[in-house]
Amino acid sequence: MDFNITAGEEAVVFHVASLVQDGLSPTDDDLAKELGEEVRPVLQALLGKGWLVVDEDRELALSTIARHVVSSRRDAEGPPA
Repeated sequence: MDFNITAGEEAVVFHVASLVQDGLSPTDDDLAKELGEEVRPVLQALLGKGWLVVDEDRELALSTIARHVVSSRRDAEGPPA
């Protein structure tokens, strides 16, 4: 896993995490509709770096390590104001 991600990639990771937490299973097409086609190379980079995984239905999820990183970051930030 490559822990060096850009701010834009990090924003996408947290967005996917939020969608999954809400019970959704987004695909690349769903995110492209929501965020624009420019998200596709970001998704590809995150897949290559091991932050995202994709299943046979093309649904995106965070990798096990990415879930831990996101959870740890949220715990460190504390509850929203």
